[in-house]
Amino acid sequence: MNHTCCPRFTLTRFLALTLLSLCVLQANTAAQEPEPADTVYYQTILYLIKEPANLGKLMQHEVPGFTKAEEWPDKVTSPIYRLEQFRDLKNQLPPPDMQTLSYFGRGLSRQEAEELQQAELAIVLTAAYPIEQNIKHLKALNNFSHRLATENGGYLWDSETRELFTPDVWKVQRLDAWHGDIPLAHQHTVIHAYQDTDYVRAITLGMAKFGLPDIVVNKFSWSSNRSMGNLINIVAQSLAEGVVPEADGRLTLNIDQLADTPFKKEMLESLLDNAERQVTLSIASGKWEEGDPQNILLELTFHDIEGRDLHAKQEALLSRLFGWEDSIVYVEQNKQIEAASNRAKEKLSLLKEAFNKGLNPGEYILLKAPFETPDGGTEWMWVEVITWRDDSIKGLLKNEPFKIPDLHGGAEVTVSQKDIFDYIWNRADGSREGNETGELIQKYQNQ
Repeated sequence: MNHTCCPRFTLTRFLALTLLSLCVLQANTAAQEPEPADTVYYQTILYLIKEPANLGKLMQHEVPGFTKAEEWPDKVTSPIYRLEQFRDLKNQLPPPDMQTLSYFGRGLSRQEAEELQQAELAIVLTAAYPIEQNIKHLKALNNFSHRLATENGGYLWDSETRELFTPDVWKVQRLDAWHGDIPLAHQHTVIHAYQDTDYVRAITLGMAKFGLPDIVVNKFSWSSNRSMGNLINIVAQSLAEGVVPEADGRLTLNIDQLADTPFKKEMLESLLDNAERQVTLSIASGKWEEGDPQNILLELTFHDIEGRDLHAKQEALLSRLFGWEDSIVYVEQNKQIEAASNRAKEKLSLLKEAFNKGLNPGEYILLKAPFETPDGGTEWMWVEVITWRDDSIKGLLKNEPFKIPDLHGGAEVTVSQKDIFDYIWNRADGSREGNETGELIQKYQNQ
């Protein structure tokens, strides 16, 4: 995409936000409808380990295109900024602790993280500007923040994404994460996914920097986490490129129509052969929860996707957009397969105990369970565990049945521990444990 298209990423974004603000609030007409935002707010905190050589000079720095404001106006009509210093960090602005940095520190060594705890000074850069001027001003502020950190030996805290960066990593994630005037949204934002009752909730942080809503998805399973994260990133990129939802609250995603950025290339390379690459899904006003960003929330609801329940709709949309593969294997059970299954069964009690104590975020357990076919046969399929109480296991069916027309992939099912044939424990680091029978079934199926 050439630079003659730049106006698409200014006025169109403002119109998109206006329409999004109206669309996502339709689901809750009883609530007071806020006016669409016309101002973007930006904040970065610079933590300094030592006193800069010339604090006065630091505080006199100018941001290109911005005016320094002594007082914050009620209405922002032109780009303004403030630099404030804080010295009583323990009570006013403590740096992230070691545990927080282990999750949200970007590029810091352990020694640097420990030094940060002794920071003596914090410089807070706060800025605001009209939304239609967003792209050039966001770039300018990110560059200005990097300059301050580099010249004064500091670390940068992004108040929207709640991450702390070394200057080198800030350059990669904030300065280099553009394709011309098109932001690579997934590098400017983060997705927080966490267990919410029996299922998972995911939400972006950082879309407010583009003057756009943050995106939320509720009630999906950990096994869908990667695909759901890709879906959220595609929505974020589409909105950042100026895609506007329809007036009835439907949003069309088309991977092929995204700008030719490294993000698009990565998504295209991940698709299976039968991927449709385009879907339309419904959106609604997201329900704010503690810890969410202070921003309008756009929830992906899947209401218009064909399926018997929410999880079937989620599976259907992900399969359509990214492609899917499944197969059925016919094999006669023998002593070797039976022995492998018995080894797996011996570990089920330990799996049950680990599951109920609480798996690490991103971990999930699949169990191979039997399902009776209409002709009296048995179809063995994988089930992702959602609850495990006594002998009863509730989960989501992860295969599409071949011979059971009344059952579907993504369905919520209940199976018995005594009937389980095998297991797979998917760890958060991508490693796997189990599938004792898998290689044997493949071996004898090929004979």
